[in-house]
Amino acid sequence: MDGKVSVITPVYNENKTLKLNIQRIREALRSVPHEIIIVDDNSPDGSGVIADSLAELFPNIKVLHRSSKRGLGTAYKEGFSLCSGDYIVSIDSDLSHDPCYLPEMMKAAEKADLVIGSRLIKGGSIVGRSFWRDCLSIVTNIVIRLLTRKEVFDWTSGLRVYRRALWEDVMPNVHCDKWDFQFESLYKTVKQGYRVREVPITFYERADGESKFSLREGLVFLGSFLRIVFKLK
Repeated sequence: MDGKVSVITPVYNENKTLKLNIQRIREALRSVPHEIIIVDDNSPDGSGVIADSLAELFPNIKVLHRSSKRGLGTAYKEGFSLCSGDYIVSIDSDLSHDPCYLPEMMKAAEKADLVIGSRLIKGGSIVGRSFWRDCLSIVTNIVIRLLTRKEVFDWTSGLRVYRRALWEDVMPNVHCDKWDFQFESLYKTVKQGYRVREVPITFYERADGESKFSLREGLVFLGSFLRIVFKLK
């Protein structure tokens, strides 16, 4: 694969996982020119300090400090301002996404504009999550696929590889700020005719700390989904 890779990983209270996640990213991309952008939302647990220490050790790590927690979507969009790569990777910092899949996803990106690390195609799986969370994720994605009539199975996965040209074209028109950013960015990508591929991954429920997902976040996602699909927004 030709081109540099920029990895954006948003951080909020990840002091137990951040170092290991960065180590795994660096190992997965050791044969590829890359940079890592850590976006810290003023984590009270000291994650920002850890991020700064990593940036001092490794010149290809950049840190963006934000004054407050303003949502996953804004973290990715603001993190892009520091990216110089031809490919943009989005990845969680809590070890839910294993960077070992990145080489395969980068290879797939040679013939696609957006590659999704998919939990819901053959070979993909979810480990450690409650039965009800699994059901919610599966049913949500089935409903989205039926309503959009697009052959994409995992609309809500956050492990992705974007071509820079796609990002620059689509993201200015993506307005959702939180978890709903994942759906809107993908929906507008397929609507504009870009090539999308899915690569199977295993998703691991976070081992430390608390999930950022809440009932309120779920309702926000549902409202955004309805507005976007039915063109109320």
